[in-house]
Amino acid sequence: MHNALIPGLGGPMGAHATPRGLWFRPLPWAVLAATVSFLLLFLRHVPCIQTDATNPINGYIRVCYNDIQTLFLAHGYGTGTWPIGGESMHFSPLTGVAVMLAILISGLFTTMPAEPELQDQINQSVGFFTVTAVILFVCFVASVVAVWRISQAPGRNWTTFLWGASPVVLAAGLLDWSLLPIALTLVALAQFANRSLLGAGITIGLAASAGTMPIAVTLAVLVACGLRGGGGVALRFGLGAVGTFIAVHLPLGLTNFDAVYRYYHGQIHRETTYGSVWYLLEQLGVTLRHAGSLLFVVTLFLLGCFVAWLFVTRGRPRVGSLVAVFVLATTVLAPGFAPQAALWVMVATLLARPFKLELTGVTVASVGYYLAVWGWIGGALTSGRSGPFGLYWLAILLMAGAQVLVIAESLHDIASPRRDALRSPDAPDPLGGVLNDDEVLAPLNI
Repeated sequence: MHNALIPGLGGPMGAHATPRGLWFRPLPWAVLAATVSFLLLFLRHVPCIQTDATNPINGYIRVCYNDIQTLFLAHGYGTGTWPIGGESMHFSPLTGVAVMLAILISGLFTTMPAEPELQDQINQSVGFFTVTAVILFVCFVASVVAVWRISQAPGRNWTTFLWGASPVVLAAGLLDWSLLPIALTLVALAQFANRSLLGAGITIGLAASAGTMPIAVTLAVLVACGLRGGGGVALRFGLGAVGTFIAVHLPLGLTNFDAVYRYYHGQIHRETTYGSVWYLLEQLGVTLRHAGSLLFVVTLFLLGCFVAWLFVTRGRPRVGSLVAVFVLATTVLAPGFAPQAALWVMVATLLARPFKLELTGVTVASVGYYLAVWGWIGGALTSGRSGPFGLYWLAILLMAGAQVLVIAESLHDIASPRRDALRSPDAPDPLGGVLNDDEVLAPLNI
Protein backbone atom coordinates (compact mmCIF):
# COMPACT_ATOMS: atom_id res chain seq x y z
CA MET A 1 0.00 0.00 0.00
CA HIS A 2 2.98 2.31 0.23
CA ASN A 3 2.85 3.09 -3.50
CA ALA A 4 -0.85 3.88 -3.62
CA LEU A 5 -1.72 7.41 -4.72
CA ILE A 6 -4.39 7.62 -2.01
CA PRO A 7 -4.25 4.71 0.46
CA GLY A 8 -8.01 4.88 0.97
CA LEU A 9 -8.56 4.04 -2.69
CA GLY A 10 -6.29 1.00 -2.61
CA GLY A 11 -3.00 0.16 -4.27
CA PRO A 12 -2.06 -0.72 -7.82
CA MET A 13 -3.71 -3.53 -9.76
CA GLY A 14 -2.46 -7.03 -9.13
CA ALA A 15 -0.48 -8.92 -11.73
CA HIS A 16 -3.42 -11.20 -12.56
CA ALA A 17 -6.24 -8.68 -12.16
CA THR A 18 -8.64 -8.16 -15.07
CA PRO A 19 -9.32 -4.50 -15.99
CA ARG A 20 -13.12 -4.38 -15.96
CA GLY A 21 -15.72 -1.82 -15.11
CA LEU A 22 -16.45 1.76 -16.07
CA TRP A 23 -12.95 3.03 -15.29
CA PHE A 24 -11.43 0.74 -17.91
CA ARG A 25 -14.00 1.26 -20.69
CA PRO A 26 -12.79 3.90 -23.17
CA LEU A 27 -16.09 4.63 -24.92
CA PRO A 28 -17.96 6.36 -22.05
CA TRP A 29 -14.96 8.57 -21.32
CA ALA A 30 -14.45 9.33 -24.99
CA VAL A 31 -18.10 10.36 -25.38
CA LEU A 32 -17.85 12.47 -22.22
CA ALA A 33 -14.68 14.12 -23.54
CA ALA A 34 -16.37 14.74 -26.89
CA THR A 35 -19.39 16.30 -25.18
CA VAL A 36 -17.30 18.62 -23.02
CA SER A 37 -15.02 19.50 -25.93
CA PHE A 38 -17.93 20.31 -28.24
CA LEU A 39 -19.67 22.37 -25.55
CA LEU A 40 -16.50 24.43 -25.15
CA LEU A 41 -16.28 24.69 -28.93
CA PHE A 42 -19.84 26.02 -29.13
CA LEU A 43 -19.28 28.52 -26.31
CA ARG A 44 -16.06 29.64 -27.98
CA HIS A 45 -18.03 30.56 -31.10
CA VAL A 46 -20.78 32.47 -29.30
CA PRO A 47 -18.85 35.81 -29.30
CA CYS A 48 -18.64 35.60 -33.09
CA ILE A 49 -22.36 35.10 -33.71
CA GLN A 50 -23.80 38.32 -35.11
CA THR A 51 -27.14 39.28 -33.56
CA ASP A 52 -27.42 42.95 -34.57
CA ALA A 53 -27.43 44.14 -38.19
CA THR A 54 -25.79 47.40 -37.13
CA ASN A 55 -22.98 45.68 -35.22
CA PRO A 56 -20.95 43.38 -37.50
CA ILE A 57 -18.56 40.97 -35.81
CA ASN A 58 -14.91 40.57 -36.79
CA GLY A 59 -14.41 36.84 -36.32
CA TYR A 60 -10.79 37.01 -37.43
CA ILE A 61 -9.72 39.18 -34.51
CA ARG A 62 -11.72 37.10 -32.04
CA VAL A 63 -10.37 33.86 -33.55
CA CYS A 64 -13.83 32.30 -33.78
CA TYR A 65 -14.84 32.80 -37.41
CA ASN A 66 -17.23 30.26 -38.94
CA ASP A 67 -18.72 29.69 -42.37
CA ILE A 68 -22.07 28.56 -40.99
CA GLN A 69 -23.70 31.92 -40.23
CA THR A 70 -21.59 33.70 -42.84
CA LEU A 71 -22.82 31.54 -45.73
CA PHE A 72 -26.40 31.61 -44.44
CA LEU A 73 -26.40 35.38 -44.83
CA ALA A 74 -24.23 35.52 -47.96
CA HIS A 75 -26.41 33.07 -49.91
CA GLY A 76 -29.67 34.54 -48.64
CA TYR A 77 -31.06 31.37 -47.09
CA GLY A 78 -33.34 33.51 -44.98
CA THR A 79 -34.99 34.90 -48.12
CA GLY A 80 -36.04 31.55 -49.58
CA THR A 81 -32.86 30.51 -51.39
CA TRP A 82 -31.93 26.82 -51.09
CA PRO A 83 -28.40 25.39 -51.02
CA ILE A 84 -29.19 22.76 -53.67
CA GLY A 85 -31.84 22.32 -56.33
CA GLY A 86 -31.57 25.84 -57.75
CA GLU A 87 -29.38 27.42 -60.38
CA SER A 88 -26.24 26.67 -58.38
CA MET A 89 -25.09 23.99 -55.94
CA HIS A 90 -23.41 25.49 -52.88
CA PHE A 91 -22.48 22.20 -51.19
CA SER A 92 -22.11 18.52 -51.87
CA PRO A 93 -25.64 17.05 -52.08
CA LEU A 94 -25.85 15.37 -48.68
CA THR A 95 -24.36 18.37 -46.89
CA GLY A 96 -26.86 20.50 -48.81
CA VAL A 97 -29.66 18.33 -47.41
CA ALA A 98 -28.31 18.84 -43.88
CA VAL A 99 -28.20 22.60 -44.48
CA MET A 100 -31.78 22.54 -45.78
CA LEU A 101 -32.87 20.61 -42.69
CA ALA A 102 -31.24 23.20 -40.43
CA ILE A 103 -32.93 26.01 -42.40
CA LEU A 104 -36.35 24.38 -42.02
CA ILE A 105 -35.93 23.69 -38.29
CA SER A 106 -34.60 27.16 -37.52
CA GLY A 107 -37.48 28.63 -39.53
CA LEU A 108 -39.96 27.03 -37.14
CA PHE A 109 -38.73 29.29 -34.35
CA THR A 110 -38.47 32.50 -36.37
CA THR A 111 -41.28 34.55 -37.88
CA MET A 112 -40.12 35.88 -41.24
CA PRO A 113 -41.99 38.67 -43.09
CA ALA A 114 -42.75 38.36 -46.79
CA GLU A 115 -39.75 40.56 -47.59
CA PRO A 116 -37.27 39.97 -44.76
CA GLU A 117 -34.82 42.67 -43.82
CA LEU A 118 -31.22 41.93 -42.89
CA GLN A 119 -32.10 41.89 -39.19
CA ASP A 120 -34.78 39.25 -39.82
CA GLN A 121 -32.25 37.08 -41.65
CA ILE A 122 -29.72 37.51 -38.84
CA ASN A 123 -32.35 36.44 -36.31
CA GLN A 124 -32.94 33.20 -38.19
CA SER A 125 -29.21 32.70 -38.77
CA VAL A 126 -28.65 32.51 -35.01
CA GLY A 127 -31.11 29.62 -34.78
CA PHE A 128 -29.59 28.11 -37.92
CA PHE A 129 -26.15 28.09 -36.31
CA THR A 130 -27.53 26.45 -33.17
CA VAL A 131 -29.38 23.72 -35.08
CA THR A 132 -26.31 23.10 -37.23
CA ALA A 133 -24.16 22.79 -34.10
CA VAL A 134 -26.53 20.13 -32.74
CA ILE A 135 -26.37 18.19 -36.01
CA LEU A 136 -22.58 18.37 -36.05
CA PHE A 137 -22.41 17.32 -32.40
CA VAL A 138 -24.36 14.17 -33.27
CA CYS A 139 -21.92 13.59 -36.14
CA PHE A 140 -18.97 14.05 -33.80
CA VAL A 141 -20.30 11.55 -31.26
CA ALA A 142 -21.01 9.09 -34.08
CA SER A 143 -17.42 9.48 -35.27
CA VAL A 144 -16.13 8.83 -31.74
CA VAL A 145 -18.14 5.60 -31.55
CA ALA A 146 -16.87 4.60 -34.99
CA VAL A 147 -13.24 5.15 -33.95
CA TRP A 148 -13.91 3.03 -30.87
CA ARG A 149 -15.24 0.21 -33.06
CA ILE A 150 -12.17 0.48 -35.28
CA SER A 151 -9.62 0.66 -32.44
CA GLN A 152 -10.23 -2.67 -30.73
CA ALA A 153 -6.63 -3.88 -30.83
CA PRO A 154 -5.08 -4.47 -27.38
CA GLY A 155 -3.43 -1.28 -26.17
CA ARG A 156 -5.10 0.85 -28.87
CA ASN A 157 -8.71 0.96 -27.68
CA TRP A 158 -8.15 4.39 -26.08
CA THR A 159 -7.50 5.95 -29.49
CA THR A 160 -11.13 7.01 -29.53
CA PHE A 161 -10.48 9.21 -26.47
CA LEU A 162 -7.71 10.99 -28.37
CA TRP A 163 -10.24 11.87 -31.08
CA GLY A 164 -13.00 12.85 -28.67
CA ALA A 165 -10.67 15.18 -26.75
CA SER A 166 -8.67 16.40 -29.75
CA PRO A 167 -7.67 20.09 -29.64
CA VAL A 168 -7.98 20.08 -33.43
CA VAL A 169 -11.74 19.54 -33.13
CA LEU A 170 -11.90 22.20 -30.43
CA ALA A 171 -10.25 24.58 -32.89
CA ALA A 172 -11.91 23.76 -36.23
CA GLY A 173 -14.96 21.61 -35.48
CA LEU A 174 -17.52 24.36 -36.11
CA LEU A 175 -15.81 26.13 -38.98
CA ASP A 176 -18.08 24.42 -41.49
CA TRP A 177 -19.87 21.11 -42.06
CA SER A 178 -16.74 18.92 -42.31
CA LEU A 179 -17.74 16.72 -39.37
CA LEU A 180 -20.63 15.29 -41.42
CA PRO A 181 -18.54 13.58 -44.14
CA ILE A 182 -15.91 12.69 -41.52
CA ALA A 183 -18.51 10.89 -39.39
CA LEU A 184 -19.90 9.00 -42.38
CA THR A 185 -16.39 8.05 -43.49
CA LEU A 186 -15.43 6.68 -40.08
CA VAL A 187 -18.72 4.78 -39.80
CA ALA A 188 -18.02 3.26 -43.23
CA LEU A 189 -14.53 2.20 -42.14
CA ALA A 190 -15.97 0.68 -38.95
CA GLN A 191 -18.42 -1.31 -41.10
CA PHE A 192 -15.55 -2.41 -43.32
CA ALA A 193 -13.56 -3.53 -40.28
CA ASN A 194 -16.61 -5.53 -39.17
CA ARG A 195 -16.73 -7.35 -42.53
CA SER A 196 -19.75 -5.53 -44.00
CA LEU A 197 -18.49 -4.77 -47.51
CA LEU A 198 -21.76 -3.66 -49.07
CA GLY A 199 -22.79 -1.62 -46.03
CA ALA A 200 -19.39 0.06 -45.94
CA GLY A 201 -19.64 0.82 -49.65
CA ILE A 202 -23.08 2.39 -49.25
CA THR A 203 -21.98 4.51 -46.29
CA ILE A 204 -18.77 5.68 -47.95
CA GLY A 205 -20.88 6.57 -51.00
CA LEU A 206 -23.01 8.76 -48.74
CA ALA A 207 -19.83 10.29 -47.30
CA ALA A 208 -18.56 11.07 -50.80
CA SER A 209 -21.91 12.74 -51.44
CA ALA A 210 -21.34 14.95 -48.40
CA GLY A 211 -17.77 16.03 -49.21
CA THR A 212 -15.00 15.45 -51.69
CA MET A 213 -12.31 14.05 -49.36
CA PRO A 214 -14.17 10.73 -48.85
CA ILE A 215 -13.58 10.09 -52.55
CA ALA A 216 -9.86 9.76 -51.74
CA VAL A 217 -10.71 7.41 -48.87
CA THR A 218 -12.87 5.32 -51.20
CA LEU A 219 -10.03 4.98 -53.69
CA ALA A 220 -7.63 3.95 -50.92
CA VAL A 221 -9.97 1.21 -49.69
CA LEU A 222 -10.56 0.00 -53.25
CA VAL A 223 -6.80 -0.31 -53.77
CA ALA A 224 -6.51 -2.28 -50.52
CA CYS A 225 -9.33 -4.57 -51.65
CA GLY A 226 -7.70 -5.15 -55.02
CA LEU A 227 -4.31 -5.91 -53.50
CA ARG A 228 -5.40 -8.14 -50.63
CA GLY A 229 -8.90 -9.39 -51.38
CA GLY A 230 -9.08 -9.67 -55.14
CA GLY A 231 -11.55 -8.36 -57.68
CA GLY A 232 -14.63 -9.83 -56.00
CA VAL A 233 -14.06 -7.99 -52.73
CA ALA A 234 -13.24 -4.76 -54.55
CA LEU A 235 -16.36 -5.13 -56.70
CA ARG A 236 -18.71 -5.62 -53.75
CA PHE A 237 -17.34 -2.57 -51.97
CA GLY A 238 -17.04 -0.48 -55.12
CA LEU A 239 -20.56 -1.20 -56.38
CA GLY A 240 -22.03 -0.02 -53.09
CA ALA A 241 -19.94 3.15 -53.11
CA VAL A 242 -20.41 4.09 -56.76
CA GLY A 243 -24.08 3.09 -56.82
CA THR A 244 -24.88 5.21 -53.77
CA PHE A 245 -22.90 8.17 -55.09
CA ILE A 246 -24.79 8.05 -58.40
CA ALA A 247 -28.16 7.54 -56.70
CA VAL A 248 -27.67 10.63 -54.51
CA HIS A 249 -26.51 12.79 -57.42
CA LEU A 250 -28.99 11.50 -60.00
CA PRO A 251 -31.98 13.69 -59.05
CA LEU A 252 -29.81 16.81 -59.11
CA GLY A 253 -28.09 15.76 -62.32
CA LEU A 254 -31.39 15.19 -64.10
CA THR A 255 -32.87 18.53 -63.05
CA ASN A 256 -29.75 20.70 -63.43
CA PHE A 257 -26.65 18.88 -64.63
CA ASP A 258 -24.82 22.18 -65.20
CA ALA A 259 -25.04 23.07 -61.50
CA VAL A 260 -23.55 19.72 -60.48
CA TYR A 261 -20.82 20.01 -63.10
CA ARG A 262 -19.94 23.57 -62.09
CA TYR A 263 -19.66 22.56 -58.45
CA TYR A 264 -17.20 19.73 -59.00
CA HIS A 265 -15.38 21.63 -61.72
CA GLY A 266 -14.87 24.43 -59.21
CA GLN A 267 -13.55 21.98 -56.62
CA ILE A 268 -10.80 20.88 -59.02
CA HIS A 269 -9.96 24.09 -60.87
CA ARG A 270 -9.19 26.29 -57.88
CA GLU A 271 -6.56 28.97 -57.73
CA THR A 272 -3.81 29.14 -55.12
CA THR A 273 -5.15 30.31 -51.78
CA TYR A 274 -4.38 30.43 -48.05
CA GLY A 275 -2.42 27.71 -46.30
CA SER A 276 -0.67 25.79 -49.04
CA VAL A 277 3.04 25.71 -49.80
CA TRP A 278 2.08 27.01 -53.26
CA TYR A 279 0.52 30.07 -51.62
CA LEU A 280 3.75 30.57 -49.70
CA LEU A 281 5.72 30.41 -52.96
CA GLU A 282 3.32 32.94 -54.44
CA GLN A 283 4.05 35.30 -51.56
CA LEU A 284 7.73 34.92 -52.44
CA GLY A 285 7.06 35.86 -56.06
CA VAL A 286 6.74 32.40 -57.65
CA THR A 287 3.33 32.21 -59.34
CA LEU A 288 1.80 28.86 -60.29
CA ARG A 289 -0.66 29.31 -63.16
CA HIS A 290 -3.81 27.17 -63.24
CA ALA A 291 -2.76 25.75 -59.88
CA GLY A 292 -5.87 23.67 -59.21
CA SER A 293 -5.87 21.86 -62.55
CA LEU A 294 -2.13 21.28 -62.56
CA LEU A 295 -1.93 20.03 -58.98
CA PHE A 296 -4.95 17.77 -59.50
CA VAL A 297 -3.16 16.07 -62.40
CA VAL A 298 0.10 15.86 -60.42
CA THR A 299 -1.72 14.28 -57.47
CA LEU A 300 -3.40 11.69 -59.70
CA PHE A 301 -0.09 10.91 -61.39
CA LEU A 302 1.81 10.43 -58.13
CA LEU A 303 -0.93 8.30 -56.58
CA GLY A 304 -1.13 6.29 -59.80
CA CYS A 305 2.61 5.59 -59.65
CA PHE A 306 2.26 4.62 -56.00
CA VAL A 307 -0.57 2.18 -56.74
CA ALA A 308 1.35 0.71 -59.68
CA TRP A 309 4.35 0.14 -57.39
CA LEU A 310 2.11 -1.64 -54.88
CA PHE A 311 0.74 -4.00 -57.52
CA VAL A 312 4.16 -4.69 -59.03
CA THR A 313 5.70 -5.45 -55.63
CA ARG A 314 2.56 -7.31 -54.49
CA GLY A 315 2.29 -5.15 -51.42
CA ARG A 316 -0.33 -5.86 -48.77
CA PRO A 317 -0.65 -2.53 -46.96
CA ARG A 318 -2.96 -1.75 -44.08
CA VAL A 319 -6.14 0.10 -44.99
CA GLY A 320 -5.26 2.90 -42.55
CA SER A 321 -1.84 3.43 -44.11
CA LEU A 322 -3.36 3.70 -47.59
CA VAL A 323 -6.04 6.11 -46.37
CA ALA A 324 -3.34 8.33 -44.85
CA VAL A 325 -1.28 8.38 -48.05
CA PHE A 326 -4.27 9.20 -50.26
CA VAL A 327 -5.79 11.82 -47.95
CA LEU A 328 -2.55 13.56 -47.00
CA ALA A 329 -1.22 13.57 -50.55
CA THR A 330 -4.43 15.39 -51.46
CA THR A 331 -4.13 17.96 -48.65
CA VAL A 332 -0.38 18.59 -49.09
CA LEU A 333 -0.58 19.07 -52.85
CA ALA A 334 -3.84 21.07 -52.82
CA PRO A 335 -3.70 24.72 -53.96
CA GLY A 336 -5.07 25.78 -50.59
CA PHE A 337 -5.31 24.45 -47.04
CA ALA A 338 -8.39 25.56 -45.13
CA PRO A 339 -8.14 25.32 -41.31
CA GLN A 340 -10.91 22.69 -41.24
CA ALA A 341 -8.80 20.43 -43.47
CA ALA A 342 -6.78 19.73 -40.32
CA LEU A 343 -9.70 17.57 -39.16
CA TRP A 344 -9.03 15.20 -42.06
CA VAL A 345 -5.31 15.26 -41.29
CA MET A 346 -6.03 14.21 -37.70
CA VAL A 347 -8.37 11.42 -38.83
CA ALA A 348 -5.75 10.11 -41.25
CA THR A 349 -3.13 10.20 -38.49
CA LEU A 350 -5.36 8.29 -36.06
CA LEU A 351 -5.95 5.59 -38.67
CA ALA A 352 -2.34 5.24 -39.78
CA ARG A 353 0.02 6.40 -37.03
CA PRO A 354 -1.78 6.96 -33.67
CA PHE A 355 1.52 7.42 -31.85
CA LYS A 356 2.90 10.19 -29.66
CA LEU A 357 5.24 11.80 -32.20
CA GLU A 358 2.75 11.95 -35.06
CA LEU A 359 -0.26 12.95 -32.96
CA THR A 360 1.69 15.65 -31.13
CA GLY A 361 3.15 17.02 -34.34
CA VAL A 362 -0.18 17.13 -36.16
CA THR A 363 -2.01 18.63 -33.17
CA VAL A 364 0.53 21.39 -32.52
CA ALA A 365 0.85 22.22 -36.22
CA SER A 366 -2.93 22.25 -36.76
CA VAL A 367 -3.74 24.46 -33.78
CA GLY A 368 -0.83 26.74 -34.59
CA TYR A 369 -1.98 27.09 -38.18
CA TYR A 370 -5.56 27.73 -37.03
CA LEU A 371 -4.38 30.63 -34.87
CA ALA A 372 -2.02 32.03 -37.49
CA VAL A 373 -4.38 32.00 -40.46
CA TRP A 374 -6.88 34.36 -38.81
CA GLY A 375 -4.09 36.76 -37.96
CA TRP A 376 -3.02 36.66 -41.60
CA ILE A 377 -6.52 37.10 -43.07
CA GLY A 378 -7.36 39.78 -40.52
CA GLY A 379 -4.17 41.64 -41.39
CA ALA A 380 -2.42 41.44 -38.02
CA LEU A 381 0.34 39.16 -39.30
CA THR A 382 0.90 40.81 -42.66
CA SER A 383 3.76 43.09 -43.62
CA GLY A 384 1.24 45.82 -44.45
CA ARG A 385 0.34 46.03 -40.76
CA SER A 386 3.97 45.65 -39.65
CA GLY A 387 3.07 42.28 -38.18
CA PRO A 388 5.42 39.31 -37.83
CA PHE A 389 4.28 37.79 -41.13
CA GLY A 390 6.97 35.12 -40.77
CA LEU A 391 4.78 33.44 -38.14
CA TYR A 392 2.15 32.60 -40.75
CA TRP A 393 4.77 31.33 -43.16
CA LEU A 394 6.23 29.20 -40.37
CA ALA A 395 2.75 27.84 -39.57
CA ILE A 396 2.31 26.77 -43.21
CA LEU A 397 5.66 24.99 -43.22
CA LEU A 398 4.98 23.25 -39.90
CA MET A 399 1.56 22.07 -41.11
CA ALA A 400 3.02 20.74 -44.34
CA GLY A 401 5.90 19.15 -42.44
CA ALA A 402 3.55 17.33 -40.05
CA GLN A 403 1.62 15.89 -42.98
CA VAL A 404 4.79 14.84 -44.79
CA LEU A 405 5.96 13.12 -41.59
CA VAL A 406 2.80 11.00 -41.41
CA ILE A 407 3.03 10.21 -45.13
CA ALA A 408 6.68 9.14 -44.77
CA GLU A 409 5.97 6.93 -41.76
CA SER A 410 2.95 5.39 -43.50
CA LEU A 411 5.02 4.64 -46.60
CA HIS A 412 7.67 3.09 -44.38
CA ASP A 413 5.01 0.87 -42.79
CA ILE A 414 3.81 -0.16 -46.24
CA ALA A 415 7.31 -0.93 -47.49
CA SER A 416 8.33 -2.73 -44.27
CA PRO A 417 5.20 -4.33 -42.76
CA ARG A 418 7.16 -6.05 -40.00
CA ARG A 419 8.02 -2.69 -38.39
CA ASP A 420 4.36 -1.61 -38.37
CA ALA A 421 3.37 -1.53 -34.69
CA LEU A 422 -0.36 -1.69 -35.51
CA ARG A 423 0.03 -5.11 -37.11
CA SER A 424 0.18 -8.41 -35.27
CA PRO A 425 0.06 -12.08 -36.24
CA ASP A 426 -3.49 -12.29 -34.88
CA ALA A 427 -4.68 -9.03 -36.50
CA PRO A 428 -2.64 -8.05 -39.56
CA ASP A 429 -4.87 -5.02 -40.05
CA PRO A 430 -7.25 -3.48 -37.46
CA LEU A 431 -9.32 -2.11 -40.37
CA GLY A 432 -8.91 -5.12 -42.63
CA GLY A 433 -12.13 -7.03 -42.00
CA VAL A 434 -12.42 -9.71 -44.68
CA LEU A 435 -8.98 -8.71 -45.98
CA ASN A 436 -7.46 -10.39 -42.92
CA ASP A 437 -8.84 -13.80 -43.88
CA ASP A 438 -6.07 -16.36 -44.41
CA GLU A 439 -3.47 -13.61 -44.09
CA VAL A 440 -0.54 -14.55 -41.92
CA LEU A 441 1.95 -11.97 -40.73
CA ALA A 442 5.38 -12.82 -39.43
CA PRO A 443 6.17 -11.63 -35.89
CA LEU A 444 6.97 -7.95 -35.61
CA ASN A 445 10.55 -6.80 -35.97
CA ILE A 446 10.58 -3.51 -34.11
